[in-house]
Amino acid sequence: MSTAADVAVTGRDAETAVAAGPGPGDPGDRGDLTIADRVVERVAGYAVTQVQGASAAPRRVLGINVGDARPDDEASVRARVDGGTATVEATIAVEWPHPIPVVAERLRRRVRDDVARLTDVQVAHIDLDVVSLPLAASRPRRVQ
Repeated sequence: MSTAADVAVTGRDAETAVAAGPGPGDPGDRGDLTIADRVVERVAGYAVTQVQGASAAPRRVLGINVGDARPDDEASVRARVDGGTATVEATIAVEWPHPIPVVAERLRRRVRDDVARLTDVQVAHIDLDVVSLPLAASRPRRVQ
């Protein structure tokens, strides 16, 4: 049985082995990782859909709501990433009669957790703009 030390590398394989070096080395020495603002925006926008009572706000034209809240869509989010820290601004709807401060706190926690877990970026500040209080979807009535 031969070991790695017993195997001789010759020809082109030897040139490749020398050029490649001893191995990948320390992960910190391999290069930089930059997380774009848009990545944090997408993660935060999706997090809104995961919080009970929160949803994407209706589309707005000249400050007037056009249509209904969009519970399954990502919220409108703007993010600014500076190194390993981000600030986030989100425009959301909170379903009536959920208490806005409770939904806002759950949403902030979810956004911070999801962004940190998926991107390793810490969210320092989250501004929420609640622009709509739609009625929660009513249950369909059964005909008796």
